[in-house]
Amino acid sequence: MTKLQQLQQEMFNLKTEARNIMNREGVTEAEINEVANKITQLQAKINLEMQIGEGETTAPQARNGQQLPRTGLDGEDVDPNARYEEAFYNALRGRATVEDREILEARNFSSSVPADGGLLIPSDQQTTINELKREFVALRDYVTVEPVNTLTGNRVLEQDAEHTGFEEFAEGTAIGETATPKFVPITYTIKNYGGILPIPRTLLQDQTANLRNYLNKWLAKKSVATENSLIIATLNKFPKTPIATTDEIKDTLDVTLDPAISAISKIFTNQDGFNFLDKLKDSQGNYLLEKDPKNSTKKMIKGREIVVLSNKTLKTTGSSEKKAPLIMGSLKEGVVLFDRGTTELAATEVGGDAFKNNRVDMRAILRLDVNKFDSAAVVFGEIPITGAAAVSFKESFEKN
Repeated sequence: MTKLQQLQQEMFNLKTEARNIMNREGVTEAEINEVANKITQLQAKINLEMQIGEGETTAPQARNGQQLPRTGLDGEDVDPNARYEEAFYNALRGRATVEDREILEARNFSSSVPADGGLLIPSDQQTTINELKREFVALRDYVTVEPVNTLTGNRVLEQDAEHTGFEEFAEGTAIGETATPKFVPITYTIKNYGGILPIPRTLLQDQTANLRNYLNKWLAKKSVATENSLIIATLNKFPKTPIATTDEIKDTLDVTLDPAISAISKIFTNQDGFNFLDKLKDSQGNYLLEKDPKNSTKKMIKGREIVVLSNKTLKTTGSSEKKAPLIMGSLKEGVVLFDRGTTELAATEVGGDAFKNNRVDMRAILRLDVNKFDSAAVVFGEIPITGAAAVSFKESFEKN
């Protein structure tokens, strides 16, 4: 992006802010003068830049090399993504113009959004949400994610693809089909997952940046919670395997899992399970858990990283004799998340409790499906953390 384009983008954002100020109740003369002065000063910079930069006076280019349409105020060139964002937030505030609605309908129609699905989140905002999700323990980072464009369908995936090479064949002979790995068709049916966020009118009337940040944090948390619950529900479909001693953990990693799978395995547990294992030490005072040499905040077992989830997310079972989950293997081989790839929002001030509470209710919709893939790639173990079985588990390690 050239310097001129940057200034024009700033002007577009500044005029959007000016519109919001003018539409806000109780706006003061000082606020109006302040934003007016900013516009005047920025316009002077644009005029000067156009005079001194001949190479930058042509219409700016979009990211794909196409010329951008002139849709901004006073004919300034505007990034279509920025123009969509303006239309998007105008619609959420209930102030969409005819042009706004045309812009929204064009993009949402081309993305096959259902008529009642709301509006697609702007692409840059979706990227920010995805980055915020990294602040949480997001299980989607550990499973296979398949982007899809239809509500139903199937994918043909290869099990253990990374560790099985081609077979040798003689010149002039047909290339035979490999016995392993095998290709497995996985059927998906995208489902809707949604929630409601009440938004105070003061926030809705605030600057777009503040509203955007508020929505981003909420959507990131809810997206991770939704995906984690779906992935764990799928993991719960795997057979449960009692783990009575620390040696049985080693047996799982060394024997039960295929060596190729074991080499890329991780261990998933909850707070209860990690706390129990973290305290185990043998007669020489050596702890079971190893420090991760690459990350001092993480622990390992036999060189496999331990990923700790909240007890609320990955639950402990039992009452008098509790058991904590200890999931070992490669979730990328065991679970597939089918992602429609869009987050949709819609707002109302008349539905539900919005009208009587003088607020705006924001509805968010995700479209996902999660399925089991390779049953041999994951072992869902359970370790005892209370009762006689837990005492026996500790003694089995202390005697080493």
